[in-house]
Amino acid sequence: MIPNLTFIVKTFHQYNTLIFEKKLPIPSFRLTHARTFHGKLAYRVRRSLFKKECSDFELRISLDFDLPEKEWEDVVIHEMIHLYIAANGIEDTSSHGTVFQGKMIEINRLFNRHIKISAKSTPEQKEPGSSRIRGHYLCLAKFSDGRLGVAPAAKTRIFDLWEISRFFPNVVSYRWIGSTDPWFNRFPRVMKPKLYLTTTGELLPHLRGALILQKEGAAIRAISQRCSPDELLP
Repeated sequence: MIPNLTFIVKTFHQYNTLIFEKKLPIPSFRLTHARTFHGKLAYRVRRSLFKKECSDFELRISLDFDLPEKEWEDVVIHEMIHLYIAANGIEDTSSHGTVFQGKMIEINRLFNRHIKISAKSTPEQKEPGSSRIRGHYLCLAKFSDGRLGVAPAAKTRIFDLWEISRFFPNVVSYRWIGSTDPWFNRFPRVMKPKLYLTTTGELLPHLRGALILQKEGAAIRAISQRCSPDELLP
């Protein structure tokens, strides 16, 4: 799933009550398109001679990753541990030092969670221009104002997303294609209706060799005839 703000805020409050006894300060929440982290706690630090004071907490969650719901919950709880340490002025040995790890192990044991120290990004997540060859099921959509959108669908969700125009009233035409062009690696695969905006000039060079897809009953098949890139546009 791709998280939204409602899910993130609800998850925070749920586990603030369940794990932290409602004692964590409420941060601001922000969704980003960062590719270097799933979640991150940002805050301001003021240091004096005797103490360190943290404030202006902001929980940032990246929309550029498609994870199961339970993993997103663990991401939020991971950042809540950072918030617990910072808000209480606890000194740790490092960012994920002994205090953090002790709290993480405790939560995993008591609440059957699977929180990790860090989540390693795959090379294609870190580098949008990755040259790795992957198969993509792509919906190309044209909006009434002429803009183009692309939705690389998870294979298991194609049937749910097939008639994309019913989710976006301003989509006037759409087409499903199959492609192995590495340019499409930059887009996270969608589980729910979502379109990433692009332009004709940006998209056309990467449509070479793509095939039109059609739905036949309970199967998705590629039409074998080759089309020029402009013929693949919706």
